[in-house]
Amino acid sequence: MTRSVEAVTKPTKAIVAGLLSALIAFGTSLTTALQGGSASFADLTDGQWLAAAVAALIAFGATGSVTYAVRNRPISV
Repeated sequence: MTRSVEAVTKPTKAIVAGLLSALIAFGTSLTTALQGGSASFADLTDGQWLAAAVAALIAFGATGSVTYAVRNRPISV
């Protein structure tokens, strides 16, 4: 039983896109929260950590689902 290339790569592509997007959103949120000369991770409030986590979850869900919904283009060799 063989599976098509699209069936194998489409979920993988969606997961990788979602993870990368979540990483960027999390990092951007933390960078924004750490703006200031003497700010460190110890200075972050629970709300700032929560905002970064929520941003990462939303980015993962949105990017992963949109990437999964878009059809792959056929590969022409």
